Amino acid sequence: MLLKTFLTVIFISCLLLLIIQPDILTAQSFSPNSKIPVGSKSLTVVNRNDNLSQTPVINYSEKELKLIEETEKIKASENFINGGESILKIQTEIESMNGSTFTNKNPEPFGTLIPASRLNGRETDNLVSTSIVNSNNVPVAKAFQIEQRGPTAGTQWLAIGFANGDTGFFALPDTLAIFNSTNHGVTFNLYAMIAFSENNKFTFDDMDMEIIENSSGEKYIHVVFGYQTNGGYGQRLIGYTVIRTPTLGYAGSTLIFPGYNSTSQYFQARITSDNARFLANPYITIAISQDSIANNQSNILTKMCKVLSPYTLTPAVTYLPQSIYNSVPGSNGYAVMTDVANYHNSNDSLIFVLSNYPGYETTVYIYKAASNSIAYPVSAAVYSFDGDNMEYARIAASGGTNQTQIMITVSVDYFNTGDFDLWSIKTPDASYWFASSIDYNGAYSSRYGDILGKRNVNGSFNIAWKNLYYNMENVGYASVTNNQVSEYILNVNTNFANSYCSPKPAYRYVQNDSCQIIWSDFYSTYSTHGCEATYVYIRAAIEGYYNEGTDEHSQYLPMYAELRDQNPPYNIIDTGLAYLDYQNLSNVFTFPDAPAGNFYIALKYYNTIETWSSVPVSISEIPVTYDFTDLQSKAYGDNMVLKGSKWCIYSGDVTQDGIIDINDMELVDNDVYNFITGFSYLTDLNGDNLVDITDFGITDNNALNFVSAVTP
Repeated sequence: MLLKTFLTVIFISCLLLLIIQPDILTAQSFSPNSKIPVGSKSLTVVNRNDNLSQTPVINYSEKELKLIEETEKIKASENFINGGESILKIQTEIESMNGSTFTNKNPEPFGTLIPASRLNGRETDNLVSTSIVNSNNVPVAKAFQIEQRGPTAGTQWLAIGFANGDTGFFALPDTLAIFNSTNHGVTFNLYAMIAFSENNKFTFDDMDMEIIENSSGEKYIHVVFGYQTNGGYGQRLIGYTVIRTPTLGYAGSTLIFPGYNSTSQYFQARITSDNARFLANPYITIAISQDSIANNQSNILTKMCKVLSPYTLTPAVTYLPQSIYNSVPGSNGYAVMTDVANYHNSNDSLIFVLSNYPGYETTVYIYKAASNSIAYPVSAAVYSFDGDNMEYARIAASGGTNQTQIMITVSVDYFNTGDFDLWSIKTPDASYWFASSIDYNGAYSSRYGDILGKRNVNGSFNIAWKNLYYNMENVGYASVTNNQVSEYILNVNTNFANSYCSPKPAYRYVQNDSCQIIWSDFYSTYSTHGCEATYVYIRAAIEGYYNEGTDEHSQYLPMYAELRDQNPPYNIIDTGLAYLDYQNLSNVFTFPDAPAGNFYIALKYYNTIETWSSVPVSISEIPVTYDFTDLQSKAYGDNMVLKGSKWCIYSGDVTQDGIIDINDMELVDNDVYNFITGFSYLTDLNGDNLVDITDFGITDNNALNFVSAVTP
């Protein structure tokens, strides 16, 4: 295909154009319907005076401003004992005079804590290769954070929302599980489980986490998440849970904003703090979206609240009741996203990013607020991307003193064709912004990205996202140093990773290996780490499974690809596993241990003849393609069979001894005689879930023709 091309757009201050630069080069596609190269594509910052740019203001009296100054002095003093509680008292006094905010000190609790020690069969699994859930529990939401202070620095925390898979009034409640890892994500231990009350169910892919920690003492893990009442058919609400460590403790409640009503829907909670700078007296900020339904008309709002004393299991929550912007009628199915981060220049600042607002899908809105006070943010900028729709914008910062590098990740719809690319919008100083591609390719659609900043490490982030490759969801991630992509992993999963929740970026305290990602398939959750790999896009058709009428396989097929040394004795250098898409017959194979170089590719499946590439293939961190289907000469010794328009790998080597003979025929014949039904990798050669005369015919024909492996 034609690769997309990139042009650097010179920054023109009068037009406020942003520079677009490629950070990485991605792979080619097998599809002839490749994207048209981009001639000119600019991200423009424009000044607007629309509803979404209008923000509310709290007017404080002179006396109230003096009280606010008092809270700022307490907050700045790291030696002030119980500073958070003192700040709360002053905030209550301000509210008694002003009334623009409301602090709830007695939230209604819900859920039951179950310590790991009380669970039968404590779950301890290696997330790199082993599932930590069974088929009755489906991961539908997750969040990650890491401790960065004190003797337990480097301890990783993972929250997973498990769904029982049932819905309705009699449905069982879902469960929040908290895991930790003390060995850099190699293994995770179950710390506690929190059973929901009644029949509440997690909403998919709606969870975030923040750790509040000092250099010693107890640490508090704050988790926000979306859930739905009445077995998944009721109201959407935001849950708020605090877990204490190392002395286990828990409290949970629902965030109820002033003006709450039962017709509104609350979703997409995000959480941040200024704990990077303020160890003793940090503030937490939470942003949520609300669909305020009135007179059968939806209005999407973004609301915020603060926790002024987070070193407690039952923190008081200070609510700002108004939306941070003037809403506009319209709805798009809970796809609106508002994220928030904390950064620092001369003042402590909050920065919000709003994306995919109904009717404004081509723009991203930025708002800023002083984080030391209780105030609404103000509109800072509006970004447009040549009319392309943008979605799922996420923002991160390091939060340290005078650390102003900020990065936003956002999926951009290429000419609004439904083919999304992942971009970053970044700034060195919170004023001048630039745009760079992270994953910009016609082979797949890059969506549902998330970004995590490393505290007190300016411009250091990790990013994770899904690469939607035809019918499969591959998972990629990148590491960012000094606001530039320094490491990039195209694909980490060995299955099709279709999941209700998106991958989450993570990182490790290991020299030269800070890259990490938490990802799920339908029933399992994994941790993958490492910063280097090589890749090959491989396309292959298997004789038995390939249908020349539909030009498809009958199912997804897990294919092994070995990289073999080009010189005798042709040792195995590395092995990759990937599911071939049933329509495109291809996928990207990742080789974590293979260096760049020239290698033979040897393909293996459970009941096919081992088939090698005809020549060594140049492999590197920049993906290349190898198509076995277009020419017979692509296989070593021309060892393939033509079926329709595709050259196919021979089926029938059930014993995997490199030859199709009487031994294979006997195994297939025996299963035909016993009417074996259901999926069988071995003897069901055409994947129709029935071992019958058709499968035997394939084996018999290839045995008659003495089909065997041909290798160097």
